[in-house]
Amino acid sequence: MIYAIENWMIALAAGPGAYVGLFLFGAIAATLVPLSPEVAAIAVWKAGLSVPATIIVLTLGNYAGNSINYLLGRLGEYWILKRWIHIKKERLERARKLFEKYGPPILLLSWVPIIGDPLTFVPGILRYSFLKFSLYVIIGKTIAFIALYWLVSWWV
Repeated sequence: MIYAIENWMIALAAGPGAYVGLFLFGAIAATLVPLSPEVAAIAVWKAGLSVPATIIVLTLGNYAGNSINYLLGRLGEYWILKRWIHIKKERLERARKLFEKYGPPILLLSWVPIIGDPLTFVPGILRYSFLKFSLYVIIGKTIAFIALYWLVSWWV
């Protein structure tokens, strides 16, 4: 399965819209759609795309997806998340407790699978500053992609 995704990403990277596709992939992956921007990053690095450009594009794409989560949380609170997105209230409640316990710096972990996506709905629900939300999410995503490259640089 991973090889199929990797081959698809390599084919995408070879085309003229590589960075646009990567941005869209990153944005979709940052919502509740179960995609891995990490696999995409590794695939395009193997294909020879610029590491700094890839980190910037994936960070901005993930940030765009998380911003949609923030907006949905702000506009719809629990009812839209329960009815249209089918996120379990328990999962969202766990994310809310983490946000309230650790404060805004917990958004630095918005890249973590399972808790990261629901975590980005909570600041919207709580009416937290979008500017501060943006800073924490962008810093966290950037650090995560740099760390990922550092971990796999021997392979790509």
